[in-house]
Amino acid sequence: MNQLKQYLSEHLLIVGVGNPLRGDDAAGLVLGEKLSAKLHLPYLCCEEVPENYITEMIDSEADSILIVDAVDFGAAPGHINLVAPQQLSGESISTHNCSVSLLATVLEKAASKRMMVLGIQPNSVGWGHQLSQVIAEAIDDFVTTVPDDDTDRGQTAADR
Repeated sequence: MNQLKQYLSEHLLIVGVGNPLRGDDAAGLVLGEKLSAKLHLPYLCCEEVPENYITEMIDSEADSILIVDAVDFGAAPGHINLVAPQQLSGESISTHNCSVSLLATVLEKAASKRMMVLGIQPNSVGWGHQLSQVIAEAIDDFVTTVPDDDTDRGQTAADR
């Protein structure tokens, strides 16, 4: 959470990635939407085709983009970690047509956007499964730790 705080004072676009039909692969969508709502920041729901939204990301007024996705770190289910995209090296769950690290590289070079990935370790990504309870609880617990007061984030209403 401390790492994430430094990005909250910047103009940030939150991008949710994942497949809502594959259990915990939807974690990026759920966590991204909840963070966006709590922080009053723009949210882009890309599901499993984030490459289809490159133009929207490039045209965004955001200086930074936070991609939220299910990532297999080999950690306990529900573990949430902020990483630089180049640290992923193929760890993202392979339900997306384009890897998150490749997408981030394109956006960094094409639009000079600062890119970070907020990954959540899934429990199950089987077809037709729902978000598992352990993941839903981890998301809710994480969101409650994020400061929702603008002064806590170093922003004023005019900064948004």
